[in-house]
Amino acid sequence: MIMKTICLFILIWILPLAAMAQETPLFFTVDQAVKDAILRNPSIKEAAEYISGAREAVKSSRADLFAKASLNYSYTGLDQQPIMKTVQQETFTAHANQYAWDLTLAQPLFTGFALSTTLDIAKLGVKDQKIQREMAILDLARDVKVTCYNFLLTQKMLLVAESEATSLKAHREVAREFYNQELIPKNDLLRSEVALADSIQTLEKTRASVDYARSLLNTLLDYDVNRPVSVADVETVPGSNYELVRLAQHAIDKRPLIRGLKNTLDQTRLSEKLAKSSLYPKVSLVGQYGQNGDDLSAANNDYTNSQNASISLQVGWTFFEWGKTRADVKQTLHKGKAVQEKIRGTENTVRLEVKNALLNLEVAEKNIKTAQKSLGQARENFRITNVQYAQQVVTSNIVLDARSFLTNADTNYYQALYGYMAYLADLARALGDL
Repeated sequence: MIMKTICLFILIWILPLAAMAQETPLFFTVDQAVKDAILRNPSIKEAAEYISGAREAVKSSRADLFAKASLNYSYTGLDQQPIMKTVQQETFTAHANQYAWDLTLAQPLFTGFALSTTLDIAKLGVKDQKIQREMAILDLARDVKVTCYNFLLTQKMLLVAESEATSLKAHREVAREFYNQELIPKNDLLRSEVALADSIQTLEKTRASVDYARSLLNTLLDYDVNRPVSVADVETVPGSNYELVRLAQHAIDKRPLIRGLKNTLDQTRLSEKLAKSSLYPKVSLVGQYGQNGDDLSAANNDYTNSQNASISLQVGWTFFEWGKTRADVKQTLHKGKAVQEKIRGTENTVRLEVKNALLNLEVAEKNIKTAQKSLGQARENFRITNVQYAQQVVTSNIVLDARSFLTNADTNYYQALYGYMAYLADLARALGDL
């Protein structure tokens, strides 16, 4: 009986509360959505993993500066025991079964700056991955902003579609009443019914667009695509009084894309230094301890020392390779010049991106003002036309045209408004700002 009571309590109270909690929509401002996406989006986490990998590469390169220890063990079984022959006699010189091991410690002393340069290149690799993460964040921030504004736009378009369907349904009812009173011909009624059917189809398509925009935003935020989410609407539209020259210079100074190319140029210069390291000799200090004997531990030897130690200075110098080193150096020089030209070209592209964003903002700002005026006129025109239709001054065609004008005016206004905000997002990315 107690268990039944508990189960009933869960069904009546707990499960509905859980369902309500699950359906509670997430609410974001656009800026909050950007911050959440930076924390959750897989592309940013991927970039962070590449940074961690680059840091491990630095550790690996640094380890090459220090001594390396190696251990070797060997067994040799001879068919005949080695002997030394003289005129008088034959003397054994080694065991038939030989076990040997040695421990070697090698410390590089001079590598023509190859190891230190490799370490510096690895450090620049960390810097490069951090820049790549900055670029990914900028792209994600722009995408989240644009997706939020598109989500808001589709919601407005849904309201417009619902308003149109409601208006046309009301007009259809008035037309049907007029037809029943034999005040209008049947084709007038049919026009109103066809317009209503088209409006309902548009309404369903718009609902699907809202759902898709919500799913796209959830995807960028790394939530379930079906999770309810809402975004704070635009309250004010900032002005677009910007100075092109100043903003272009700001973008060149701050864009991670250009800093990444400059980092690549530094890597190229270090690669040139690394290529030149082949011109120098390599010097290492090598210490070794070993044992050689006739048992597994190599501790017993009847013919020579069972153990020995040595220290040596090793110098190696490859001084002729048919011009290979010179060709490698020239290759890095050409790469460096190519990167310099790419930096110049990218700076020009950035300036163009900033100017294009400003031009789009200017056009969108003007379109907002024009669309606002047109929207007011369309609303008044639709109101007057409905009054005239009720008085049988105009036909159904005039009413449907007026409703179409109002729908277009609503659409143009909201597209201009949220398009302006999307262009602001493009400008922020072009400037290297969040």
